[in-house]
Amino acid sequence: MHIRLPMPAALRHRVESEEYLWAYLASLLLSPPVVWAVWVFAIAWTSNAERHLNLRFALLFACAVCAAPILFVTFMVRNGRISDLHMRESRERYIPYSIAIIGGLLCAFIFRRYEAEPVLYLLTLVTVLKLALMLVGTLFIHISFHAAGMASVISATTLMFGFGKGLFFLPLLLLIVLARLVLGRHSPAQIILGVLIGLLTPLAGIAALGSLL
Repeated sequence: MHIRLPMPAALRHRVESEEYLWAYLASLLLSPPVVWAVWVFAIAWTSNAERHLNLRFALLFACAVCAAPILFVTFMVRNGRISDLHMRESRERYIPYSIAIIGGLLCAFIFRRYEAEPVLYLLTLVTVLKLALMLVGTLFIHISFHAAGMASVISATTLMFGFGKGLFFLPLLLLIVLARLVLGRHSPAQIILGVLIGLLTPLAGIAALGSLL
């Protein structure tokens, strides 16, 4: 018996025609907005004090930094102004990056003003820094945002919670790197640059914050 699952037409077309469906699904499920939203909620949930308040802060981050750019891109895709959700052209990324940066700055201000968990404030500053570097870098080369996003999770988790917990995300980084290569979305150089930005940004952000305190 043939069962037709209810799904959007675009996704159904992918399921029926995509040769490397696993790579497409990995790119979708491990996209930076999804990864960051899950990550910030996990950190807020494991906080020692005022968990409910920190979850509200995490929700603000998820909406301002993760959801807002996705909603903009979805609207532009539906109107034919952007090729697809993965934004194959570098110029298509300028406004979504800017929206996420503005959202991050807003979150950082609110977190500072209302004394959110310090780790949430720090993660927000690191995210803003990484997005700014990605925006500037995109002016010259099509950097892998997926690789940068997952690498930053590994680096920041290692710095804040130890090498063992950071290493937990390494298989996901390898999976997303392979998926982007298989789909032909990035060259090895673009992926390596994304990984380097993701790994080094938390280090630079924490060092800079420490020098200011």
